[in-house]
Amino acid sequence: MKKTLTLLTVVALALPLAMATVPANAQSMTVAANTQIKHITYTIVSHKTFKTAKNYHTNSLKSTVYQGLIAADQPTINLTAKSHLKAYTTYKVTQQVKVKLTSKKQASLSYIKGHGWVRTDTLSAGKLTATKYIILSSSFYKTAKTYHTKDAKPVVYQASIAADRPTMTLKAKRNLKSSTTYKVTKQVKLKATTSKKNRTFVYVKGQGWVLKSSLTAGQFKRAD
Repeated sequence: MKKTLTLLTVVALALPLAMATVPANAQSMTVAANTQIKHITYTIVSHKTFKTAKNYHTNSLKSTVYQGLIAADQPTINLTAKSHLKAYTTYKVTQQVKVKLTSKKQASLSYIKGHGWVRTDTLSAGKLTATKYIILSSSFYKTAKTYHTKDAKPVVYQASIAADRPTMTLKAKRNLKSSTTYKVTKQVKLKATTSKKNRTFVYVKGQGWVLKSSLTAGQFKRAD
């Protein structure tokens, strides 16, 4: 009993959360990583604090941010959904806790500095980096070409082109909508500085650069 109380005290002091008592009848629930929920209670298995904050970034999925409440009398954390992280953005993680989903499954929660708790499996380790390419060829269309997306939501990249050399740096910034028609005005053939593989990107009017292979020529037509 003393060991349990000691663990709870250490966790409570270390986590930047408001203290609150979770109802005794609260139970842990299993939920998919990208599922939006309002409230959930997990049993805490372990906790660690990082002396130096670690970099993590989001991808197309906008991770749900939860406000966390640690129980005063038991090793549980109660989460309440409050917002989302931005897609394709780097964040600082200062703490992580491992929680029990079921009797056999566990999951990790990361504390995002200045935001709250998120499921670690909705993040990717490291900073979100831009990829530098060598421009092999480029072309502009006098008349915009029509392309559309299907079920997928292709990534849209922001580009910066060097003024003194034929290079283009692409950084993910958002996604196109699925099942939508777009206009393409430019095309470039690129070679990554770290790879021998060539890739073709097209400029979607009003959006940004998209990998050409992720689009389909023509206007989107809904099935009858």
